[in-house]
Amino acid sequence: MKLRYLAIPAAGFLVLAAFLLATPAIRTPAWLNWLGPLSLAGITTFTLIPLLQWLAHRIGLLDKPDERKKHKGAIPLVGGVAIYAGFLATNLYYGYHVESVAVRAIMIALAPLVVVGVLDDWKGLPASIKLGVQLVSVAIVISAGVRLTFMRQVWWGDLLEIVITAVWLIGLTNAINFLDGIDGLAASLVIIASAAFGLVAIQTNQPFFLLLGSALAGACMGFLPFNFRRAPASAFLGDAGATLLGFSIASIAIVGEWGGHGARTLDIVVPLLILGVPIFDTTFITLTRIADGRIRTFRGWLEYTGRDHIHHRLLNLGLNRYDTVGFLCVISVVLALSAVTLKNATGLISILSLIQGGIILTIVGRFMLFVEKRTTIGMRNPNGPTE
Repeated sequence: MKLRYLAIPAAGFLVLAAFLLATPAIRTPAWLNWLGPLSLAGITTFTLIPLLQWLAHRIGLLDKPDERKKHKGAIPLVGGVAIYAGFLATNLYYGYHVESVAVRAIMIALAPLVVVGVLDDWKGLPASIKLGVQLVSVAIVISAGVRLTFMRQVWWGDLLEIVITAVWLIGLTNAINFLDGIDGLAASLVIIASAAFGLVAIQTNQPFFLLLGSALAGACMGFLPFNFRRAPASAFLGDAGATLLGFSIASIAIVGEWGGHGARTLDIVVPLLILGVPIFDTTFITLTRIADGRIRTFRGWLEYTGRDHIHHRLLNLGLNRYDTVGFLCVISVVLALSAVTLKNATGLISILSLIQGGIILTIVGRFMLFVEKRTTIGMRNPNGPTE
């Protein structure tokens, strides 16, 4: 085993041991309670990745470049396992699974997603199998009471809530997966979303969700140094990591009461704003692919892999990967701040804020399509229009 695979884990285990030994003796102010979960998840994930990289090279769990993937060299697909380990270890250490049945169900539901994701990264699996496992995970969390509640308490209302919850979870799971096409983007967006949900949780007196979001954000931060850096990435999320992040943040969005007790409109608007970028990207590519006739079925939607996502389009416009990630993160922050400022807002104000966010994203989408159209015309007629 190369020294570089041992140095970071050795140092990480020492830091981790020091953290666990010192934590009980340190009394932090209440407003700093989030720092513990953030640190533990980050240290655990960061420590495990070099060991997983070594294992990935041994068993062939690698992402190799091809016509669609332009990275250099074979990159270990270990981000998902490392992030899940950091997220799970933090939940177990702080006992979140004891305090909340919903958290216990979420952590259990994530396990089959990670396992199947690793198998897909390693050997490749049909989309139908991956969708089937996603439905199993959805069933696990719904059976524990993790579902949207906004309909009348009658049988058809309950059924509709279950269907919409399933669509939300599967949609966001795949939306984050779709955005995992450029280094650092998916993890950065989940960090921003976790932070935003944490801020809203403070406003609505739900400190538990601040701690839960901190654990997820910390695990992502522990992964980013291996993925989003000046040198080529040394680890990828893989399907396991992207689906893990999508399902986790989608579940957190459902469990919390983001408008406080009784504020049903804010419960819907706040998550839509905070997760506006992945929702927009999925909606945008779905509509354009249907309009172009590239997809005709739900299975085709799941299996289609093209370079027409919002980050691909920004790269095609000449932005580098840092500018692209930064641009989308800024938009995500702007939308998240809109959600954070909605405390005690009326239903009308929250709807107007949602419309405003939709207009911003629509302008971005229309601008990209306009530039692409002009570029295509210029390539076909380099001498300009003829009279």
